[in-house]
Formats: sequence, structure tokens, C-alpha cells
Amino acid sequence: MMTASRTILLIMAAVLVWGVFHGLGAYFFNHNPWRFAVVLGCVLAFLGFWAAMLASRNARLRREEKDLTR
Repeated sequence: MMTASRTILLIMAAVLVWGVFHGLGAYFFNHNPWRFAVVLGCVLAFLGFWAAMLASRNARLRREEKDLTR
């Protein structure tokens, strides 16, 4: 059975593959490497923001759980 964290990691990996695919398409449009870098940078920024929000949520849930057990 898949856990929620494993499912999220698989979705994040799929988004990264999707971004690389589109970055390559942007590169081959006119062979400009900056197009690939911009697309990949945006995908990585999105994934980084998503990971930060998940970490923030997990920290908040741990704090709330600790407060309930007092």
C-alpha cells in the first residue's frame, strides 16, 4: 500500500519529468538553451515552494500533536 508521502513524491517526480519534457520542447523550438533553463527553473521553483509548504504543514501538525499530548 502506498503512503501519502510516497504518492506525493511520485507526483513531484512526474511534474519534474513533465517540466524536462516541455523544457526540451522549448529548447528545440529554436535551439536557445535559455528557454530550457527558464522552463526548468520555473518547474524547480514550483516544486521547491510545494516542498516548503509541505514541510511547514508537517511541522505545524507535529506542534499541534505535541500540544494535544500535554
